[in-house]
Amino acid sequence: MSQHEYHYANELNRLLGNNSIERYYSHDLIHFKEIGSGGFASVHVAKWNNTPTKYAVKKIVDNKEVYLTKIVNPHANIIGFYGVTKLEGEERYSLVLEYADGGTLRDYIRNNIVEWNNQLRFAREITSAILWLHDYKGIVHGDLHPNNILLHRGTIKLADFGRSFEKGKGDDNTEVWGVVPYVDPKMYDKTILYKLNEKSDIYCLGVLFWELASSSLLIDSPEDNYVTLGAAVPNTNDKFAELYQKCLEQEPDERPNISEVNETLNTIDIDESTVSDSEESEYSYQIDLNKLCQKL
Repeated sequence: MSQHEYHYANELNRLLGNNSIERYYSHDLIHFKEIGSGGFASVHVAKWNNTPTKYAVKKIVDNKEVYLTKIVNPHANIIGFYGVTKLEGEERYSLVLEYADGGTLRDYIRNNIVEWNNQLRFAREITSAILWLHDYKGIVHGDLHPNNILLHRGTIKLADFGRSFEKGKGDDNTEVWGVVPYVDPKMYDKTILYKLNEKSDIYCLGVLFWELASSSLLIDSPEDNYVTLGAAVPNTNDKFAELYQKCLEQEPDERPNISEVNETLNTIDIDESTVSDSEESEYSYQIDLNKLCQKL
């Protein structure tokens, strides 16, 4: 067991020992139906004790994910954490979570034109969750993309803390993992040692905001190794377009921090929906992964 694993095992045992985390009997969670999967985990919806009450159960997670999911709760824009269960024959815990009835943000963008009022509202709600993580909990999400953002009764719910970490404890770029368009480009630069950090989340926000503004989704694994972000759809606010451009800066120090993102969003009037006739409104952006990875 590594030092980090030992730390999280101790912290989790402490929370369980003082009953800060509720334990659910696995036999009370019935009618399992898979609703999502990724990495080494799967998510199921289950009914509690043969009642209409639904929970999402994320199966078989590590101690760190249980601990961090507990620590980041509660927040209105983070998926609710109710407790843990141990499924039959399993040594590791599974998470008992709030069930989000609206699916993923990816599904929403795929099936809808995101109107300006929802672009701004969703951006503010995602930012609120990240502000809570960075500035109040000292945690980096580490895996922001639209499949890890859910909708429940029309409200954003940030989910999946499997790759999250406490500030200063991020993975370095000796290995690069994640969904390609949302990976901090500095992670591909093998000429320097670089660790995931808060500004990596900010980069992901830039991609997410562009997806909201364009009502488009990026391809998870582009065949030509180019990640291309085109111009925003008509009637996207120019301040919003300028903000996601800043978040997408290649150099982390040039990206805003989450408080600055939040402040900028709060200066935008929801009634100001038109883009000015400026070069920014025609902004497009491309990353050449071949070039970034040429020294791998």
